[in-house]
Amino acid sequence: MTNDELKAFNATRKIYQIAWVTWDLEKSLKAWVENLKVGPWKVFSFTNDTVRNLKVGGEPVTEPFKFLIAISWIGDMEVEIIQPVYGPTIYKRFLEEKGEGLHHIKEKIEERDFDAVLAGYKALDIDITQTGQFFADFHFYLDTEKKVDFIYELGNCPVQDLPAGMYTIYPPQ
Repeated sequence: MTNDELKAFNATRKIYQIAWVTWDLEKSLKAWVENLKVGPWKVFSFTNDTVRNLKVGGEPVTEPFKFLIAISWIGDMEVEIIQPVYGPTIYKRFLEEKGEGLHHIKEKIEERDFDAVLAGYKALDIDITQTGQFFADFHFYLDTEKKVDFIYELGNCPVQDLPAGMYTIYPPQ
């Protein structure tokens, strides 16, 4: 692509989220609130009961799993911190291999474009490492680490008005 083509291609793209992984979610949230003044955080528990069609490495996850996800906002950028608890996920593998830190950047993609966008990455020899659905939210983690040194995620990023019982708030009021 020429520089003008790159500019045109990227003009309407939306980087929606930046995410970190941690072994201790509460410790991380406390540090973000106290040192960066980022919060409040909505904390969700993702399990077999809340996530549908979880696949890791293209294989359906059939054993019990749980990971905690905390979400906050800085301007129009969603910030996410993830703690794996049990079961197979790319979060646990990442922590074991690299330690805590930046895990992925997420681009918002319209649902109608999923197939075409994913096929474009597949043509570049970039596979999906994990996918699943949390209510209306679909996510696809791409195997981009060996090409760009970080994980790239695609998702539809819907605003979900979930009932208060689905999450807790940190720090508690």
